[in-house]
Amino acid sequence: MDPEGQRLIPSDDQQRLLQHLDLGDAVTWFAEQRKTERHQVALDHWHPEAAPDWLWSIGLPLLSLANQWRGQRRLVGLSALPGCGKTTLGQWIEAAAKVLDLSIQVVSLDDFYFEADQLDAAMRGNPWGVPRALPGSHDLNLLQDCLLQWRQGQDVLMPCFDKAKRNGRGDRNGWRRCDADFLILEGWFVGCRATGGLSSDEPHLDAPLSPQELEWRQKLQPVLAKYEAIWDGFDQLWQLRATDFNAPLLWKRQQEATLQAQKGASLSASELDRFIRMILCSLPSSSFQDTLADVVVEVDLDRTLRRIHLPNAIQDSPSSASLTG
Repeated sequence: MDPEGQRLIPSDDQQRLLQHLDLGDAVTWFAEQRKTERHQVALDHWHPEAAPDWLWSIGLPLLSLANQWRGQRRLVGLSALPGCGKTTLGQWIEAAAKVLDLSIQVVSLDDFYFEADQLDAAMRGNPWGVPRALPGSHDLNLLQDCLLQWRQGQDVLMPCFDKAKRNGRGDRNGWRRCDADFLILEGWFVGCRATGGLSSDEPHLDAPLSPQELEWRQKLQPVLAKYEAIWDGFDQLWQLRATDFNAPLLWKRQQEATLQAQKGASLSASELDRFIRMILCSLPSSSFQDTLADVVVEVDLDRTLRRIHLPNAIQDSPSSASLTG
């Protein structure tokens, strides 16, 4: 990444974001980042072709927020569809925080999947044949207990999940100590809430919802509602919102191709197709459009960041693109 490359996020959007986060005016903030050389930290963790907006409009503001909240236990949710780039962002945040002596950790909702037998039971019968990822595949009691202890100032052991175990079905794989003050919880449906009146009308789908898919979509709503107690504990929620809900058709395939090239292992073609179909079908697209996020960053198909919206800020402007494109 070239941190001084062309940025596409409008300067007004950047200014409003910084003001919303109580980080001051843009001129002073940018000067401070360059003076301290924060914009040069851990650049090797970014993709070489990653646009600098990822650094200036998401990464560095989150680091600045952590610095502002130094010494306080704060929880931020990070929501984005699979393959968007949130894992890379999280890896950079942790690497940069270590260099800058900031107490930050990024935890994935995926790490709280049930152990093997309970996970298989929870996912049994789903029409997409996926072994995990759906609402209901996570140990919410464990997650709530960990977050409660962490909020109380304790060091907490949080689980790790290895997706390569059991021939790709995955299983729990040890524990990781969490002692950070600033915790980011990331996941693909983080912040999504249960909705009433489900419709089978989803224009983005090439093939309409099957009766079995519609049945499971309805079944998942009360399950999703159980996650809302976690979302209610966020000090802030950031969403990387795809301008096209079909983006995982491209993003997830690119992600799997990278995994295959780097590790020699990835989902099979049929497994990948089923996984993507699950992402596109299992929750209504409106659940992502209506997420109650504090900060919404629009992401194009090519992972270019286009706009920043602050839904709770009076001065925010309407979205320049719909979720379903």
